[in-house]
Amino acid sequence: MPISQVNAAIVLHARAYGESDKIVRFLTDTAGKLTGIAKGAKNSRRRFANCLDTFTRVRVHYRSRAGAGMVFMESCDLLQPAGVLIDPLKFAYGSYLVELVDQFAPEGQPVPELYQLLDDALAQLQGGPATTAFLRTFELHLLVHTGYEPQLTTCAECRSAVHETAFLDPEHGTVLCPACRHTTVSAVAMAGETLLSLETLKRSTIAEARRHPLSGTVAAQAAQLTGYLLALHLARPLRSLRLIAALAR
Repeated sequence: MPISQVNAAIVLHARAYGESDKIVRFLTDTAGKLTGIAKGAKNSRRRFANCLDTFTRVRVHYRSRAGAGMVFMESCDLLQPAGVLIDPLKFAYGSYLVELVDQFAPEGQPVPELYQLLDDALAQLQGGPATTAFLRTFELHLLVHTGYEPQLTTCAECRSAVHETAFLDPEHGTVLCPACRHTTVSAVAMAGETLLSLETLKRSTIAEARRHPLSGTVAAQAAQLTGYLLALHLARPLRSLRLIAALAR
């Protein structure tokens, strides 16, 4: 018999299904990422009113059945609308955060830290710009919470500490010292300052990230490095990156 449950959730994506229904992916605080069907959602003025937009925080009432691929969404209570995230640039960066979580979050497996990370990041984005340090911190925390924590200041081969110069092995997502770089033909040079800055951000909260600005070469290398690390685990390209690039132009 289906079990009725209630969870706080952040809407990741919703799409039309048939004439009146919607398929919704949402990240909950205690049940992980779920996919549900919201019957009659396109015409609902009570059960799902203003609740199924991306970024929206809701309290979702749903029923689940063992072995079923989707949950049955009964209704949603609006906790916080998307607000200023409908601004084009904030929407683009918010979509980037949500898309990353959507791809990294395992279906139906509770990862409370991931919910808190996305909730904190969207709140910070509502209150300020998507700085380089903010984005890198989010990406690093995402890798940590999903079991892919990168070791940034130690050589993966000889275990020695890296200093002024190191190299990223993009095929394995590991850092190599100059003496061990010969183990890969695709090594990408990284300044020690970049790795130390990222290590600092990895240990900072999303809010604290704004106190550690990145600029110049460090910012460019940091974005390149986390881009390689994320790409190792993405099942498909991120559409939000095209939107961000278009707005930048």
